[in-house]
Amino acid sequence: MKTLNLSYFKKMNIKLGNCRVVRADDMNLAVEQYKLVPQSKNPKLRHEGEKYRWTHVGWYQNLHQALKKIVDCELNESGASDVSQIMQKISDLHEEIEKLEPIKV
Repeated sequence: MKTLNLSYFKKMNIKLGNCRVVRADDMNLAVEQYKLVPQSKNPKLRHEGEKYRWTHVGWYQNLHQALKKIVDCELNESGASDVSQIMQKISDLHEEIEKLEPIKV
């Protein structure tokens, strides 16, 4: 896997699937996932239709750990039922990681 120079990512994020890595400060990276917001049980707080937002998954010290968590999240949501599907999904994610380019926030 290529080593990415993090100095380029001061005000940027990396998006992979429905997850992204955001540089929170000089020492921390945050992983966020774009998820459906569940309906509230309180009728006053209910929203119309489907609503999505970025939800916090975790804090990580380096990009390798953050990308590893994103691969884990994507595998959990893939619905793969056997080993060959899981291996194919991992292979696809690693190909996407190799092609990463920073996206401005």
